[in-house]
Amino acid sequence: MTISFSGLVSGLDTSSWVEAMLSVRQEKVTGYESDLKALQTTKTTLNDTRSVFSTLRSALEKLTDAKFGGSFDLFAQNTATSSNEDVFTATVTSSASRQNYEINVQQLATYTTAASKEAASAVADDETLLSNLGITNGTLTTYVNGEKRTINIESDDTLGDLKSQLAGFGIKAEVDDTGVLHLSAQNEGDTINVGATTDSSNFSSLIGLTQQEDGSYASSNSLYKATVASVLTSEDSGFNQQITAGTFTIGDATFTIDENTTLSSLISEINSNEDAQAYASWDDTTGRLTITSTAEGASYINIEAGTSNFTDVMGLTTSEWDDEGNLVSSRMYTDAQQLGQNAIFTINGTTMTSTSNTVTSDISRIEGVTLTLNRANTEEDGKTTLNITQDTTQLVEAVNEFITAYNDAIAKVEEVTASGADLHGETTLTSLKNTLRTYANGSNTTNGGIYRLLSDIGISTSAADGNNLSTDTYTLSLDEDKFLEALQENPDSVKSLLAGDNGIFSMMESAVEQSLSATTGFFDVKTSTLDSQISRMEEKITKENSSIEAYRTKLENQFYQMEMAIAQMQQNYSSFLS
Repeated sequence: MTISFSGLVSGLDTSSWVEAMLSVRQEKVTGYESDLKALQTTKTTLNDTRSVFSTLRSALEKLTDAKFGGSFDLFAQNTATSSNEDVFTATVTSSASRQNYEINVQQLATYTTAASKEAASAVADDETLLSNLGITNGTLTTYVNGEKRTINIESDDTLGDLKSQLAGFGIKAEVDDTGVLHLSAQNEGDTINVGATTDSSNFSSLIGLTQQEDGSYASSNSLYKATVASVLTSEDSGFNQQITAGTFTIGDATFTIDENTTLSSLISEINSNEDAQAYASWDDTTGRLTITSTAEGASYINIEAGTSNFTDVMGLTTSEWDDEGNLVSSRMYTDAQQLGQNAIFTINGTTMTSTSNTVTSDISRIEGVTLTLNRANTEEDGKTTLNITQDTTQLVEAVNEFITAYNDAIAKVEEVTASGADLHGETTLTSLKNTLRTYANGSNTTNGGIYRLLSDIGISTSAADGNNLSTDTYTLSLDEDKFLEALQENPDSVKSLLAGDNGIFSMMESAVEQSLSATTGFFDVKTSTLDSQISRMEEKITKENSSIEAYRTKLENQFYQMEMAIAQMQQNYSSFLS
């Protein structure tokens, strides 16, 4: 790095002289930089314009993609309307015929359930914790001949503990073979009453304790030992028979029980396995396991014993094992299953059945329609109908999107090609604008339909007249009522006019696509040209700046040599005088 000291010997401001001499050349760089900024601004404007036309292309494609059919064809979309959605609803595809159907639901499909033939749990005994029965801590009030006694139920109390406390107050408690709890007076002639509003335990309400005609009490709910928290293979699990580790099958799913499996974890595993095609639940009040099919209709749930006796203990199968624990034979208790029923309904008077309340077209014979049956018809419902019509919602939205995109594109070209604007003089862009306007306002006689102009179907511009001298007369707008009327009168002609092979929107899309095509399209060609110009301008600026820096170094060196020469002359002069 060179450090210069201006005029240290001569006293002249040589630094200012250097900057003044450089400023002449700097003006050239400033001009280049101005040109570069203009090119960059033009490129930004070009990219903004490209974006507007990309949006127009996307809007056009939504309508012209009708040629691909299916969900792409907005002209073919249908809607299904039920006259009474409490009875049935429907979904529809583009393949459905647009007509009306009379539908009457006589019976819904239901689910098959398999339940333990008898209680799988053993009846509660004196060792059973009250908390395992769902009984909460708190107080229980009893009266013997009107004398109040309060029992305190603790978290670790057993049924035997409760019996002892009741016996101490003169009340006898026993559980019969069905799990029903009976309370009676120990002494003949005594009167007992159980329960008060001040009780803090849920004892009376949980077991449904009710007074009998003879003055005794009985629970309406049975008391069983097994709970969802029971470890299945444990000796004190609470089931009628000890459950062995091993496998069993529900539906197409095989489940394994080991020494850690609880009833709760097994139920969760069944309910989360789709191959089981069923879900399980346990009822503490009945001591029974219930398996419910996830598929509607009159079909049995497949339940098979395996190497575990679980399904036997639950009363769903009966099996035989040899001395080594191998399964010899097994059969399912079909009478333990309550079959679901099939749905029965009529379509235009024809009776049909379905194993499911979701009725697909292969059952109903209504192509492209899926019915969901919600309940059976009643006399009050009267006639219930399904009406399939054209779904115009997406189509109208797409046309409005096009109109917005078209107006934006035309306005953008007007803006960027105006006198003094960045793309002024770009005849290709102006020609594209004029082509789109011609399509929008011209007559199409090749589509074969009854409609020839966009204005025939409600898409039109406002022409300038004495009352409307606005320069924005090329802006398109949609008369939605007229558009929907045209769709109802002749939907095929509307589609042909807009999206046919020679449709107006198809021709617009072709023109826009050509301008946006890679490499050869207007926007790519113009961008490439601008990139080249920007690159050359940047090179000029870099080269000129390098030249200026070299010139600066040269000037500073020359002035330095001048200062050194003056210093030498002064030294020689001093020596001469001395």
